[in-house]
Amino acid sequence: MIQVLHRALNILEFIAQHPTREYTLTEIADHHQLNHGTCANILKTLVTRRYIEQVGHKKGYRLGAMSYHLTRNKAYKRDLIAAAELLMQQLTRAINETSLLTIVVNDRRITLHSVECDRDIQARGNVDRTVYDSATGRLILAYQPEAEQVRFARTYGLPTEEVWSGVTTETQLLQALAQLREAGLAIDHTSRQIVGLAVPLYQQGRVEAALGVFLPELRYTDTHRDEIIRALRQTAEQINQNLQ
Repeated sequence: MIQVLHRALNILEFIAQHPTREYTLTEIADHHQLNHGTCANILKTLVTRRYIEQVGHKKGYRLGAMSYHLTRNKAYKRDLIAAAELLMQQLTRAINETSLLTIVVNDRRITLHSVECDRDIQARGNVDRTVYDSATGRLILAYQPEAEQVRFARTYGLPTEEVWSGVTTETQLLQALAQLREAGLAIDHTSRQIVGLAVPLYQQGRVEAALGVFLPELRYTDTHRDEIIRALRQTAEQINQNLQ
């Protein structure tokens, strides 16, 4: 038996008893009779893999996005999903493109909910992407305070030229994020010939999520772009009203 795997699973099962409660390192370590340093290392790995999440620096731990995704449990961020899912269905029907609701956890953009279009040719996206490598991730980061943007860049690094062309220095990143925030819209043309568009969603006066649409580049005409942007903004406004 591999002891560290048992310890990690024991910790997951312990936290999963009350998924939204925040458990301290001391609580978790003492319950399992673990050395605090050993427990902290296991927790760090589980946080990195997003099976649990740390609520804030040196604060408690709770069940993370990947634990919910693995079991197809929609309870994670249920308030956001409940406010958005019906309107997302209407959005996808209106423009016949895939829509998605996303948040940012650490350096990853996580998809909470998506509604697929019924076209023969569809863009396929990953549930879990880097923040820089998605329109929704960039947009959420753009609405964070500048000090948080700097901390993010220094913690997780800067985009590569391949991921975000022309944004490879801290100054360029801050300028690009400021432009996204001013526009209230992010548009990303990927190397995979997929276009992503995103607008912000507000919760308690702060941008906590993004509403996005993605589609193959071959369908991204000027007319369809304008239709998507208009529908995205209208849908986001309705979701924001639900979140008030």
